[in-house]
Amino acid sequence: MGDLRDEDGYLSNEISGGNFYGPVNQFRDVHGNVNFNWAQPARSPEEIAFREQYMAEMRRQWAEQRAQRAGDKAAKGCGCVGTLVVIIGIAVFYSASGDGISTFFLSLLAIPFIGGLLKAFK
Repeated sequence: MGDLRDEDGYLSNEISGGNFYGPVNQFRDVHGNVNFNWAQPARSPEEIAFREQYMAEMRRQWAEQRAQRAGDKAAKGCGCVGTLVVIIGIAVFYSASGDGISTFFLSLLAIPFIGGLLKAFK
């Protein structure tokens, strides 16, 4: 008994759907690695020099951006001081007044202030 393709005349192996300018491969089941190695076109010395200069410039810009981000984070701080002051103020107000309802409403008024402080320092 031969291969099924030998017996059935309706089976075909055609690649359609476009124009192909080079080697074309069609696979069904692949088990393992498939490596295609195409030769790279030769680069001119000018192109090699340009690529080296371009990468050196990009590395310099990336280093500047990292330093800028690090400086921005250090300048902003954590933003915890303002929030801590508001919370301590609410605690002091509660201990002085002894009124939980007034302290609750005061803390509701302080929420937008705390939110604004947190947004400013992000």
